Amino acid sequence: MTRAERLFYRRRILLWGVAALLFLGGGLALAFLRIAQADHRADQMAAEADRRGGAVSTLATDVRRLRSQVRAAGDVPAAPDPGDAIEDLPSRAEVPVKIPGPPGPTGAKGDRGPAGPTGPSASPGPAGADGQAGADSVVPGPAGPAGPPGPAGAAGADGKDGTNGRDGADGQTCPDGYSLRPPPDDPDGLICRRNTPSSPDSTPSPAFFGLPPDRRRS
Repeated sequence: MTRAERLFYRRRILLWGVAALLFLGGGLALAFLRIAQADHRADQMAAEADRRGGAVSTLATDVRRLRSQVRAAGDVPAAPDPGDAIEDLPSRAEVPVKIPGPPGPTGAKGDRGPAGPTGPSASPGPAGADGQAGADSVVPGPAGPAGPPGPAGAAGADGKDGTNGRDGADGQTCPDGYSLRPPPDDPDGLICRRNTPSSPDSTPSPAFFGLPPDRRRS
């Protein structure tokens, strides 16, 4: 902190006091200036009112003289008397003009007057139309979280045994009275041939089981 700053800090109360006095002095000077301007404006208005009052008085006097001259010549003046044409002419032509002063203090509140007569009863108006029903204001909230799984239920009763199925058909694909036998022109194949008394049984020949799997055909 410099020496000047220390000096200002020590004298800060004095500086604040000087600043406050300057502020108040400026406000008072501005107020007096406004008052002086208002007085000057009021003087100008009074002077202008006096000039207008003097002009009205002069014109009224000239009109009266002209009316007298017209009457002296035996004619009827066309212009009316200024006192008849202008209401309260003497006070308007009086100089200096009386300028109303500032309003006085507010007077005391007067006594309350008597109550007025009771007015006629009003007839009831027509009934209004029924209003529309308002919308339901209850809005469903979001679904809550899923609860924990409940306890496992008791084991159910054993079911009834089903009926046995029918026996399936024989493994051979030949119908009754036929069996698998090799044809005459192809000893490596098997076809369904009708059984005859001289034909062998329907059991495949041993050569059938000796064939490779890709050569066997059902």
